Amino acid sequence: MVLRPVKMSKIYIISLIDYRESIIDYLHERGVIQVENVDREISRYLDRYVQEDSRGISEQYVRFKGLEKYLVPHEIRKRYRFKDLDDLLSRIREINIDDDVQSIRNKLEEIKTKIKALENNLESLEILRKLGIDASNLDSRNIFFFIGRMEIEEKERFEDELKNSNLIYRLSGDHYLEFFVTGPAKLEGKALEILNRYHASILQLDRFDGKTDELIGKIKDEIRGLKNIEEDLRKELEDISREYYDIVCAISEELEIYMKKNEVKTRIAYGKNVFAITGWIPDREFEKIREELEKMTSNSILMGRVKTDEEPPTLLENPKKIKFFEFFVKFYSLPNSLEVDPTVIFSIIFPIFFGFMLGDVGYAVIILIFSLWLLRKVTRPSKRSLLPRSLRNFARTMMSNYSWGMLARAMIFGSLWGIVFGIIFNEYFGIQLPYAPLLDPVKEVSKLLLITAWIGVIYVTYGLILGAINHYSMYRYYGEKGKAHLREMYGRIGWILITWGFTLFGLWLLKWPPVYGLGNILGVYAGISLLVAGTALILYGEGIFSVMEMASIISHVLSFTRIMGVLLAAVILASVLDNIFLHAYRYGVLSHIAIAFLVLIVGHGVNILIAIFEPGIQGARLHYVEFFSKFFHGNGRPFMPFASRRRFTEK
Repeated sequence: MVLRPVKMSKIYIISLIDYRESIIDYLHERGVIQVENVDREISRYLDRYVQEDSRGISEQYVRFKGLEKYLVPHEIRKRYRFKDLDDLLSRIREINIDDDVQSIRNKLEEIKTKIKALENNLESLEILRKLGIDASNLDSRNIFFFIGRMEIEEKERFEDELKNSNLIYRLSGDHYLEFFVTGPAKLEGKALEILNRYHASILQLDRFDGKTDELIGKIKDEIRGLKNIEEDLRKELEDISREYYDIVCAISEELEIYMKKNEVKTRIAYGKNVFAITGWIPDREFEKIREELEKMTSNSILMGRVKTDEEPPTLLENPKKIKFFEFFVKFYSLPNSLEVDPTVIFSIIFPIFFGFMLGDVGYAVIILIFSLWLLRKVTRPSKRSLLPRSLRNFARTMMSNYSWGMLARAMIFGSLWGIVFGIIFNEYFGIQLPYAPLLDPVKEVSKLLLITAWIGVIYVTYGLILGAINHYSMYRYYGEKGKAHLREMYGRIGWILITWGFTLFGLWLLKWPPVYGLGNILGVYAGISLLVAGTALILYGEGIFSVMEMASIISHVLSFTRIMGVLLAAVILASVLDNIFLHAYRYGVLSHIAIAFLVLIVGHGVNILIAIFEPGIQGARLHYVEFFSKFFHGNGRPFMPFASRRRFTEK
């Protein structure tokens, strides 16, 4: 069922020890069981210890992972198959490239260090050449010198400090200085103190075997020579990688699989001739697994469900097209396996809220284009980017590429709804086209307020219904131990009655015709009756302290009117910007038109920026705070099946 995590069952498998390896292999390839430690009721009858044949698997895994990291990746030409552990170990013995690879890596690191040092010297020499200083005159123990760059606002003050300290210096530039400071060795500390005070960046220079221009030429030649050697070494590494990368990756993957199998074996309980495994599987897989294991072992197997009150692990299974919305649910918390999975609900309602608050066709189209561009950027990044590196780095500090991708996908859905609501509201960059809107957000504020308040009533009620269903499900699962959940269910029903009691009574006070027109029947008698009945159920289900939270249900319902607030703010700002430009245009003064046009572009740009973030933030908040709080427990533990992704190997 889409609105719930996959139903899980804890199972036991008992079979002859002769079938252990084949059963473990089967379970690993099927990838549908999360293996747990065997329950005490079973393990107390199976108390033997079995020594596993590890044969240095973990050490070899570390070795081949290291080789895989150092080799140059390339497209995989074929996948490998290993018959058994002996075959794998035999192939491992054939790989003797460790020393060659390590030698190349060491030489590359050494060359990298040398090139870095030479580039630092070259940078210093370039400054000396610009300042007209001969490097060969600096090789003396009696003097010190500092070369570097710095940003500075008070150049004159800096020069005065150097002069007053009897230091010799040369400077180039105004606010961004390149400097050379020297003097007797005894003044080195004073010079360093001044430079540190102005946050100077001091560069390295340890080459004095020639004049400045000669040294620059020599160092450039040395760097070219080192880069040629580096290129030869990389070609050598590429040749090794071309021959061995496939097999190294395959062995590494197979070793990882053996390590997982050995870890599972530590969770198995053993008897003299039998062994037992327990774990969680999707309940729908039970019969199929039993049939296949019975066939594999010639019916030498016992398999059944374990009666337990443990909380099962959570496996979410949503339609592929909306599965990415699980990211936003998990951001709040992973649902536990016994409650409603709100992913589908979130995937439907969040984009509608986003589009409602956006409410402008022009803005929605721009955000749609931006979202499609962002999605392409994070899923298929190009080597070159028009965005400055600093901006890209800032974006990465806010969220990972994966998170930006999820946000872009959600905004695509939201902006499509924004186009729909923009047509309904007749809003196109704040301009209305010559047709009557189905709902005018500026002229029909009271109607809009009523609509958003009703959205709050209905959505809060839906959350409370889901809460009651969750508690009933937990009561059924835990049985007698879950009686508290049954009481909580009545409490949730009480909150539903309270919500509608306040709603009817409030609408009667506001003289809303459908309620007020019936006199006191709905507003007073029905409303107060619901409040009394709801209070009684809350007292029974959740206790006296919960009654103190009664006012919060009103605030949660009214919180949905923020949908109207965000929409109105964007619509009115867009309209004001358009009117400023139109008035300036009608006035006819060119300078006024130019200024108004600038205000129009910048203003709409800011409004679009707000429209990207504000509907998303407020839409998520309405779910996380006002909706999820009515039913969502979270803190689920993820289902972690005993499985491996095979990229380089075959079974």
